[in-house]
Amino acid sequence: MNRIEKLKNDLYSFEELQTLEKNATQLADRETLALIITSRASKIAKGEKPKEVNETARARRDRSRRS
Repeated sequence: MNRIEKLKNDLYSFEELQTLEKNATQLADRETLALIITSRASKIAKGEKPKEVNETARARRDRSRRS
């Protein structure tokens, strides 16, 4: 099953969707980005929630440098 079919069938996890979104943004793949938005909305409507991400020390440091 290819990437598009998996997106249409809502088979990716929130973490996988985040990675796909990053790659699709770099490639300016509008079709994939639209399917990712739909897939996320579908998962949220079904009651699924993304895992809470523990912020790494590097992310905190980078954020504090921007402030």
